[in-house]
Amino acid sequence: MLGSSDRVTFLAPTGGAYRQAPVSRVDAPGQALRAPIPLPSSRPADPRDPAYLTVEPDGRDDIGFQDRLRHRIEAVFAVVQSGEALDASVERALDAVRAPLDAAQTSGEAFFVQIRAVGVEVSYAESAEGGGVFAAYRQIGFEISVARARSVDAGNVRVLNLDGRSLSLTQQETRAGFTSGHYGKRVAGGSALDATARERLEAAQAGLARVKAVQDALHAYWAGDLDPLKELLVDGRFPGFEPASRTRAGAVFPGIGVLNLA
Repeated sequence: MLGSSDRVTFLAPTGGAYRQAPVSRVDAPGQALRAPIPLPSSRPADPRDPAYLTVEPDGRDDIGFQDRLRHRIEAVFAVVQSGEALDASVERALDAVRAPLDAAQTSGEAFFVQIRAVGVEVSYAESAEGGGVFAAYRQIGFEISVARARSVDAGNVRVLNLDGRSLSLTQQETRAGFTSGHYGKRVAGGSALDATARERLEAAQAGLARVKAVQDALHAYWAGDLDPLKELLVDGRFPGFEPASRTRAGAVFPGIGVLNLA
């Protein structure tokens, strides 16, 4: 039971439930007598857990196990990929988990592989260590973990994009999310962005610019100035887009609709 000198902070809802921050006991503001609870480095693993797709060696041969693992991974990625893109995703996923899998196979310990869908929130910030977040998005990813002796170490967990590419989480980011299945990744802005992250950031910024342009045009329209709205809807002058046509019909957003202004 918490006393008067205990302080508890509830963070934003995640998956419909509030997460509670670690409790620190304080006697005076800014003076903590107990450090926050450290992040876990491992989690228990059960091959019968219905939250995971589990692949276990059957004791016959490694080739049969590898084939079954490939089949399971392919079945997972087939939900979002097909054709050559599916084949490439499966190969990338197998490459991502190869190191912990090889270590488990040579250890002599009983092991198995588990796969599940997870949530990932990617935040773009001024720096990796701190500073304000200027853009963020949430996505679904796939987690592949290698369990040994019915336990999964954080170092044996891989979190992948829907195309099989690794999200390259830090050890701290992995430990913060691998028990709950809700991960967070902080990406520093500027030159530190990789190609995929830069594309996502530019797409998010372009989307925000279009939304702002519509909001500004609507505010001008309500104030009696129709010109900004005509520029968007008639001429198609959205930020980041070339005019779709010079007719009197313009696309509001691609695939959403067309509005005629007389």
